[in-house]
Amino acid sequence: MPLLPDEDLEAVVRLMPEAFTVLEFADRLAEVRPERWAELVERYGLYGSVTRYSALTYLGNRLGAYSRRKGRPLLLPTPRGWKPEESPFLRRATPEERKRFGSPWIVVYRRRPEG
Repeated sequence: MPLLPDEDLEAVVRLMPEAFTVLEFADRLAEVRPERWAELVERYGLYGSVTRYSALTYLGNRLGAYSRRKGRPLLLPTPRGWKPEESPFLRRATPEERKRFGSPWIVVYRRRPEG
């Protein structure tokens, strides 16, 4: 079972705006499911700690994999094989985002329109 079950992931996605980053998702997860966020941070740490794979990396991987699932996930599918260029799903990180996440690029997850 994943550290962030689909039920928790979907509960947080439903609270997110139409477009959001992994940092915004992490902040909301910490707000509504603090025990899950604490488990992730304890297991993986935050960006800048001993390892490059952090709780944010885990969340990004979970959101990406979830978005590409068969059926009708709550997110539009993110493309595979990123290239560093602006797109509806990728943009340059702000200086503040880069301090928290480390990458010059950040994925923009998009909620699937309801209906």
